[in-house]
Amino acid sequence: MKVLKKILYSFLIFIIAIVLPFVVFTLITSRTGMINNIRSFVIMTGSMRPTIPVGAVVYTQQAMQYHKGDIIAFNRDNIIVTHRIKSIIKKNNTISYQTKGDANNVADIQLVSQNAVIGKEYVALPYIGNFILLLRTIPGFAIFIGLPTLFVIILEILNIKKEMEKSIEKKIKARLNIEKT
Repeated sequence: MKVLKKILYSFLIFIIAIVLPFVVFTLITSRTGMINNIRSFVIMTGSMRPTIPVGAVVYTQQAMQYHKGDIIAFNRDNIIVTHRIKSIIKKNNTISYQTKGDANNVADIQLVSQNAVIGKEYVALPYIGNFILLLRTIPGFAIFIGLPTLFVIILEILNIKKEMEKSIEKKIKARLNIEKT
C-alpha cells in the first residue's frame, strides 16, 4: 500500500510540476500574446493535413518577415486560420499573402493582409489540442487539474498532521521522563 501511495504521489507531483505549467502556458497563449508574442491555437479542421492534423495545438510567434512556404496563423472574419503562404503579393507599399491549406486543392480566395497575420508556426503538437479543449471546460479542468491538486494538498495536510502528532508524542514522552526522575 505504501509503495502504491508513493507511486501515485510521485505521478501527481510530476503532473503538477511538469504538465500543469505546460497547460497553463498553453491556456494563456491561447488568449493573449503576452508571453513573448507566442500564441497557441487548436487545429479544428483538416485543411493542413498531413502536416498538421486535426486536434493538434500550434504555437505561433510574430516574425519580422514571412516567406513563401511559411505556415501562418491569421484572422479571417473573426476566425483564426492556419495555412501555408503560397505567394507574396506586393502592391502600393502593402504586402498580402496568398495562402492555401496543405490538404486543399486550391488556394484561398481571400488574400491575407500583413496586419491580419498573428504569427508564424514554430511548433505543432499533435493530439494535445484535444486535451486543451477539454481543459477549457469546467468538468475537464476539475478532473485533470483540480482533483490532482486537491489530492496533493490533502496528502500534504495528512503529512503535516502526522509530523505534528510525532512532535506532540515526543514532547509527552519527554515530560513523562522528566516527571519520573
